[in-house]
Amino acid sequence: MKFKLKRIILLTTLSIVLLDYNSVAFSLPEEKNFHSYWYNYGAEITRFELEQSRYGEVHPGHAILIFVTEPFLPDIHVKSDYESSRKKSIPVLKLNFIKRFNTGIYDYSMMKSVFTPIPTERQPFSKTLKVSTTRQDWCGHVYLQYNLEGDHYNVKQYSYFEKEGDKTVTIPSVHLEDEIWTRIRIAPETLPLGEIKMIPGSFFTTLRMIEPGAEDAFAELTNMREGDRDGISRYTVTYPSLQRTLSINFNRNFPYDILSWSEAYPSGSGKSAKVLTTIARRTHAVMTDYWDKNSVKDLELRKELGLTK
Repeated sequence: MKFKLKRIILLTTLSIVLLDYNSVAFSLPEEKNFHSYWYNYGAEITRFELEQSRYGEVHPGHAILIFVTEPFLPDIHVKSDYESSRKKSIPVLKLNFIKRFNTGIYDYSMMKSVFTPIPTERQPFSKTLKVSTTRQDWCGHVYLQYNLEGDHYNVKQYSYFEKEGDKTVTIPSVHLEDEIWTRIRIAPETLPLGEIKMIPGSFFTTLRMIEPGAEDAFAELTNMREGDRDGISRYTVTYPSLQRTLSINFNRNFPYDILSWSEAYPSGSGKSAKVLTTIARRTHAVMTDYWDKNSVKDLELRKELGLTK
């Protein structure tokens, strides 16, 4: 009962995390077809203003979501670079998810890559094949990787910290939180609902030094209000044992672009820990072939994404 009350309070708080979408520097294609949208223009790059909870306080920063399609080799879990291997590849939607924020004098840089197969006539929707996550701060490095093999994920973790250390474990291939973001973009109707088992997001587990594994969770999908693509949906996952709630707002019509998210859980340690909410609000969105924009003169393009530093 105590947690249910706390959850109601959290969800009430999360319900206000909708920004004024008219203020977004928005320049995404108007295509309504998956193939036309994802294969003709390059990568979708979106910047978010970030308020990140850490050490019992909320710190300013920014997050970037980069979605792009790639040919992926399902046997060795890497991108196909050569024509000779291309025929063995499958199409995936890759997400590069970046967070940067400061905590006092020192900074954090976090990134994860998620590789989710795109459904085809030959291959229906399948689980994410690989997630790789890195975290760097002035203390040291953490690296975490999930690889799907049959009915389980092989997990490798390398860390500077004794509490985590270097380890290899196997966990059942239940629902993966890191996959929510790509699943929304591909087919939000396939999001798991109700009482489920889910592996918490790798950003969260590395920040909290939590052992990788499945947790009991409850997921729900609700329609919120009208938005810039005729409606906003919210996907919410609550983990009772972690006192954590993740909520993602996205346009409920194609291309299901992500607008904002929030994440509430106890921050800090010991008796001083208190529930704080991390919030990210979209500020800029562009579609471009960024890999061909690597010249000094292309630095000006960063302003289109609000990346002035």
